[in-house]
Amino acid sequence: MRFLHRLHLLPAPHQRFGFWRTLLVGLVIGMVLGALVIQVAREDSWLLRLGMVFASSLLGGLPPLFWNRRAVALGAPGFWMVWGRCLRRWALAIAVVITGVFLARAIEGLRAARAWQEIESKLRQRGEPLTHDELLGPAIPAEQNFAQHPLMAGLLNHEATTDAKGRPTHRWTGQRRLHEIQDALRFPEPPAEEPNASKPWRRTGPNLEALAKVLRSGTNRAARTVYDAGRMQPRETNDLFHLPIPPANLPAPQAVLYALEGRRGILDQVTEAARRPHARYDLRYADGPNAILPHLALHKSMAARLRIRSAARVAAGDTPGAAEDIHTMLRLAELTGEDPTLIGYLVRVAIQTIALSAFWDGTSQHAWSEPQLMTFQQRFAELKQRDALVMAFRGERLFGKTTFELMRQGRLDPESLGAMVDGSDVVTLIPKAWMLQNQAHHARVMDQIVDALQRSDPERGIAAMGSVWETQRIDHMVFDTASHRLHPYRVFTQLLLPALAKVHAKADRCLTATRMALAVAALERHRLAKGGYPKALGELVPRFLPAVPLDPMDGQPLRYRLDADGSFTLYSVGPNHADDAGVFESRQGQDLDWAWPPNHPTQERRLF
Repeated sequence: MRFLHRLHLLPAPHQRFGFWRTLLVGLVIGMVLGALVIQVAREDSWLLRLGMVFASSLLGGLPPLFWNRRAVALGAPGFWMVWGRCLRRWALAIAVVITGVFLARAIEGLRAARAWQEIESKLRQRGEPLTHDELLGPAIPAEQNFAQHPLMAGLLNHEATTDAKGRPTHRWTGQRRLHEIQDALRFPEPPAEEPNASKPWRRTGPNLEALAKVLRSGTNRAARTVYDAGRMQPRETNDLFHLPIPPANLPAPQAVLYALEGRRGILDQVTEAARRPHARYDLRYADGPNAILPHLALHKSMAARLRIRSAARVAAGDTPGAAEDIHTMLRLAELTGEDPTLIGYLVRVAIQTIALSAFWDGTSQHAWSEPQLMTFQQRFAELKQRDALVMAFRGERLFGKTTFELMRQGRLDPESLGAMVDGSDVVTLIPKAWMLQNQAHHARVMDQIVDALQRSDPERGIAAMGSVWETQRIDHMVFDTASHRLHPYRVFTQLLLPALAKVHAKADRCLTATRMALAVAALERHRLAKGGYPKALGELVPRFLPAVPLDPMDGQPLRYRLDADGSFTLYSVGPNHADDAGVFESRQGQDLDWAWPPNHPTQERRLF
């Protein structure tokens, strides 16, 4: 005690602790006690830890309080004589602060509610859907629904349950069905062709020779997990998915088709199911970003298997079968695009690009007949994807609304935009009004995008020269968040927007490739009829085309030239709207021209 007195850490027996010294001693003792309590309790929530430290700090104030009672008994000034005026000032200040905080929260709440009511009223006036049910429209009969075909039945089943806090929720129960479909679709991927300075790449199609070599070996390099019938536990294997092993003397295309007979059942089901006009899955839209979307990967896997079979069929001379596979891929793409999600739209674009690359296989080998090319032309002319993109952005707006509602309820981690995890209590400290303001801003931005898409020409690229998107600088105003001032009403929206910045570019590229495929089909018909390609696209009109196809990126005719070797070069000016003579490469992160891949081997980058 004498040592503490010498260090002026304790007052004399007839003196009291001063206010600040009392506070300091209480906090130090409280922090020590809090640290001990935390070590014993082992709680991971930082908010609970803060509460423990605060409670311990109150306990830490007891020793100074007892000391001061002893000092008063020995003649020191009383409590109110020393601290009364100071405490009254502190109490008044605290009351003012608390009143100001509650008043600010109330005002912010009213402003946020008004902001959301305004955007909701604007959306209603424009006829925009306010719920997913309104967006999706009436139910689809089961016999017209790809998602309810026996092939996909049970994939998105859910059962009612509760979360860790006892709140009602749903649990996905379709894992086993997912594994069954995945296992039925398993097939080795064609080995990638290594770039070699002395040997140009063959084509963009699958390397059938290397794939046939893998198939003849009967084993796969990578292990896989399989679920056997009647067994609950999976097992690991590196066999080649129970595929028939091709005889050694079969040519590569026939060897691939021989092994694909082991997948005929699932691929025939895909072909049959894809004839249904719609795909409406029972998605859990109420789960926001936690909604399960396993069907998207399955759709892409189906297209990848059909792509391999199409390439093998073309090489083996079975062009009717290859054409059927391409039409199935195109139908899969359209069915995938019916999901009101941007990820679903991007998968649609990917599948459509896979189908176009399969069509290119046949044109590069001059395999398609006149009737097949006419059918392809008609099919390519029917491909409309702007409506699907508008629906996807509308769905993104509604998903945003659900996401912010879940965040306000404390059921979503704002850092990962996923399921809440222990220790994510930071969301409880963010004012609910700010969350609602972010929700209103997100809806406003998504509606701005939808409005621009609806006002743009569906036959032109979204970012085409002179389009609404370009003239109103939607890219800069919406997606260039780095130049925007950080604001609490926009912080979460600015985290989400950069991921959406390239969606319209992918849509433009896919539209352009489809427009060029339409022209290429006409060029092949001209070659079949007259023995060569025309000197200009105008020669295709009116026998092979009703009009010269226009470049979606600038509204001018597609660029075309007949090369010295009898082949052709067909290209679009691409996203920079400048004619770069058909050079397809990237400068400063942007493509130059979008050129149809040449028939001859090349080391240059290609459109697909």
